Amino acid sequence: MATERFIENNVIRNRGMLGYGDSLFIRRCRAGRGFGIVDLMLLPAKGPHRIVLVEAKLADSAEASAKVVGQLLLYYAGVLHIGMRGLRMLRNFAESNSARARSCSPKLLKSLSGGISPPEDAWREFQKGKKIQPDQIGLFIALDGEAPQGLKSLLQNLAINHHLEVGVITVLGRNRLTIWKPYYPH
Repeated sequence: MATERFIENNVIRNRGMLGYGDSLFIRRCRAGRGFGIVDLMLLPAKGPHRIVLVEAKLADSAEASAKVVGQLLLYYAGVLHIGMRGLRMLRNFAESNSARARSCSPKLLKSLSGGISPPEDAWREFQKGKKIQPDQIGLFIALDGEAPQGLKSLLQNLAINHHLEVGVITVLGRNRLTIWKPYYPH
């Protein structure tokens, strides 16, 4: 039986299949003050996305269809507050602390910011500069099995009615991923 860690490891190992082969990453990364901790944050060096959020769930979990979408939206809302200064701090943390970035321990604002304390001050620093735009954020749910039809339908509705594209990564094995994205009439 797969675990969320297995799912995350395979997304990290195969991030090139998602189009983010050059990306840095941080596991269990604070998405902002009061916005929770995302399972995996990718930080691409090029391309349309500056930040990619990945939330991993077991496909047979009751959370796979319901709670995971809410979690991802909460993290997305937090990242929308991050400015270019915050993005530089995240990239610096991932480059300078690769072992820590890979670990499953939560990364709080103090460590992500290079030691700024208290958390309110660190969060203010993260918000400085031009803000991350919605189209610069990639969103994915990673599962260890086929996405339930209800989840796909929900994500399709978010794309069509709210212009919010959330893809589904299915981890089929150690080096095997499939990607499903909702039809999004731009």
